[in-house]
Amino acid sequence: MKNSRWALRSAIATAAGLAVAAGLPAGLASAQGNSSDVAPMVKLVVAQKSINVPRFGRRVFLDPGVYVTAVGSALQFNVRRASYAKPLTNTQILRGPGGAPIRRPLPDWTVQSWQGLHRFIRITVRNTAGKIVASHVGPFCPNSVAQRSNPNAPARSPFPKECQSDPFELSNAWGIQRGWGADVAAFAPRLRLGKYTVTVNITRTWQRFLHLTPRISTALVKIKVVKPSNCGPFQPCAARQSSRHPASHGTLPRLPANVPTLSSPPAASLPDLVPLPSWGINVFRFGRTTTAKDVLVFGATVWSGGHSRLDVEGFRSNGSPIMKAYQYFWKNGRVIGRVRAGTMGFSDKPGHTHWHFEQFAQYRLLSKSKTNVLLSHKVGFCIAPTDPVSLLLPHALWQPSFTGFFGACGSQTALSVQEMMPIGWGDTYFQFLPGQSFDITNLPNGTYYIEIIANPDKVLHESNFRNDVSLRKIILGGTMGHRTVKVPALHGIDPEHMTGP
Repeated sequence: MKNSRWALRSAIATAAGLAVAAGLPAGLASAQGNSSDVAPMVKLVVAQKSINVPRFGRRVFLDPGVYVTAVGSALQFNVRRASYAKPLTNTQILRGPGGAPIRRPLPDWTVQSWQGLHRFIRITVRNTAGKIVASHVGPFCPNSVAQRSNPNAPARSPFPKECQSDPFELSNAWGIQRGWGADVAAFAPRLRLGKYTVTVNITRTWQRFLHLTPRISTALVKIKVVKPSNCGPFQPCAARQSSRHPASHGTLPRLPANVPTLSSPPAASLPDLVPLPSWGINVFRFGRTTTAKDVLVFGATVWSGGHSRLDVEGFRSNGSPIMKAYQYFWKNGRVIGRVRAGTMGFSDKPGHTHWHFEQFAQYRLLSKSKTNVLLSHKVGFCIAPTDPVSLLLPHALWQPSFTGFFGACGSQTALSVQEMMPIGWGDTYFQFLPGQSFDITNLPNGTYYIEIIANPDKVLHESNFRNDVSLRKIILGGTMGHRTVKVPALHGIDPEHMTGP
């Protein structure tokens, strides 16, 4: 970790130098939104000056409705890691004269893991006597709950909709579109019924760093803590999407009718499937007492890099319950060919009821010597972008037309199905159900490996087949009915204990 004071002075000097070089006052960009802007002016905006907040138990789920807005130009940070053994780096992207990008490396302390900008927001709650009764200092994700702040703002924001996804994420773009605001998020203090004043500040460190005045870095909201309605704290009366990933908000691109078959598709049209190390690993006991089994559950993400999107489409044939699948190849935004690639089958199991591409991935539990011990029955996937993994790759898509699998994988009576994974995105699936998780009831204690194999039958064309396997070491212990699992950190990344970059 660099000396934060030295890094702060250096970063401020760099920012001032860029501003002066562009003919602007040090620390402040033009608020006119023209192409000569170097840095956005950031300020806090209040959606509503007074609100009622219900209390559930002793706690209040407090979202004060304060937004960090970008004026003049977009606020953008490119966050990445060169490898899992390297720390996260943060680069602010500024716009110089003519709109040319200027890359401004930022010090290590500016990012808090993948959660957002480190110690960016301070929220203070005072009672009617002026006494502080609750406070919180936390990170800020510029990608969270973004909305237009005025009618002259651009109609769309190009930035992704989340900062943190898979713990083995590689890169992401964090940002606020010009004229847009991002919610500062919420916390859950213990408060009695009554009236309070909530003060939201951009912390002094970030005020100095972004050259902000205290006035535009401060917002006040009056709240009244009231008794709750029949709705829960995380399920307001207005209907809300409860899935981890938002539902479909668009359609997949239409394919041309006549597509040539390619025996050797060009490298520029090929994706690259890569399985990330397993995570979310735990042991559960399923079933009744006499027939209960100890199972090992785990999460698995396969993502797509390479030079082009992964596009697989299935078609019915003579009323068959199985669809023939084809891989389509894209170049310069258009389809240039296709090839037969495996099959699709409909899964009617609870929680699925959609079409799976049946040769997408394979999961095995290996012994210490890396020989096969157990095989998961899970092989099929509804291919869909659920988690951003490396959005700073060339041609990565920051906002797919849909995220999650809702509406993307077809109904049981569908004639055809198109499933797609854009560059930089991954598909995460948790092997939790019996048959998908590993039955370790009778396995001896010791060291094992969870192996994830992407494209196991090589039915999909890829730019690189050498990175289709990942391993995660685990150590089984305990006794039957009380099995345990230890998961050593990988390059300092320890999602099972919520540590690491």
